[in-house]
Amino acid sequence: MKIILFRGRPGTGKTTLTHAFAEKTHFSILRKDDIYDPVSEYVKEHSDRNKLSHGILYKILESNIHSDATFILDFAFQNSSDYSIIKNWCAERNVQFKSVLVTCSDEKLWAERLDKRSENPTPNQLITSFEGFKKYYGTMHIEPEQDELVVDTVKSVEEIIQEVVE
Repeated sequence: MKIILFRGRPGTGKTTLTHAFAEKTHFSILRKDDIYDPVSEYVKEHSDRNKLSHGILYKILESNIHSDATFILDFAFQNSSDYSIIKNWCAERNVQFKSVLVTCSDEKLWAERLDKRSENPTPNQLITSFEGFKKYYGTMHIEPEQDELVVDTVKSVEEIIQEVVE
């Protein structure tokens, strides 16, 4: 099994990139939002929804551990501890792992993406404004981990997908 993780802050373009990458490669996508959003009807606390979403992810991966499948993960994994858990999980099971940190260096573009969310936010899209984002996170960018590919979504989707494929 192989895992290609797309991670980063909200609104940087992870979902857009995973969709385009899946179209090109025909790999399956596992998105946190696809788990989190339906769970939100039954579990009210955000932190509990996150724990449940991550737990379900690992169960799905464990069920496929002996397959030759490649999974694209669209999970933010914004904390170093969450990143370490997935990386170590893969290492312990001899799963190939590649991580792509998705960033956006153009704050105006990033703000536009977050503002667009405010039109119809999903349960996992708790922050729908750039100002709200700054207040909540403080630090705009995530520091890349060792051996992590960093992409900037001011580039075209095609350029970024090419970087990921290489």
